[in-house]
Amino acid sequence: MLVLSIVDIIGTVAFAVSGVLVGIRNKLDLFGVYVLAMITASGGGIIRDVVIGRNIPVFFTEWKYFAAITASMAVTCVLYKFVNRIISVIILFDAIGLGVFTVTATYRAIEYGLPLLGVVFAGVITGVGGGILRDILVNEIPLIFRSEIYAIPSIIGSVLFYLFYDNVNINVNTYICIAVVLSIRMISVKFGLNLPILSKSEHRGSDGRSDRRNFRFKNNNL
Repeated sequence: MLVLSIVDIIGTVAFAVSGVLVGIRNKLDLFGVYVLAMITASGGGIIRDVVIGRNIPVFFTEWKYFAAITASMAVTCVLYKFVNRIISVIILFDAIGLGVFTVTATYRAIEYGLPLLGVVFAGVITGVGGGILRDILVNEIPLIFRSEIYAIPSIIGSVLFYLFYDNVNINVNTYICIAVVLSIRMISVKFGLNLPILSKSEHRGSDGRSDRRNFRFKNNNL
């Protein structure tokens, strides 16, 4: 499918840009930035191909992905000095990659005949996989584990694509579901919407020492 091939490249570029910017923000050298961009952009696709049972991941057989990542790094390294809010740009490009990779992986999983659970798992793990690898390499807790609304948009987008697959034109379905994932992710960032997290609160006795600990929910807003 031409549309899916195009958006797949767009997702690769988006994740590559986010990887480059994260590398620059963490003061990696040029090689480190390139490696981070490569892993961020290719990690999700490699995971996808392994999950659906493809013998050789497409990243290793089609030069266009390597070329897209390399070009994205070169352009981003030249233009990053003109970016005023680097974290906001990282979040935007990461959200684009999340939406695109979720949808393309969901489509591939459906084509390979996976059931709904397998389709959604493939879509979500592909969407979040590159970002997880990127954050781990720069010694950060991945976004998906930090209470942020990150995996939920991917789950919703994957389920919607599966439900619309037989009833909506594939191109329209692709655009709708990518837009849904992107919109939910960016709205959650804009308004600081997060999942609740568990934290421990200490109750101290009259002697000032802690006598018990209770779990409570709290929001960890951006």
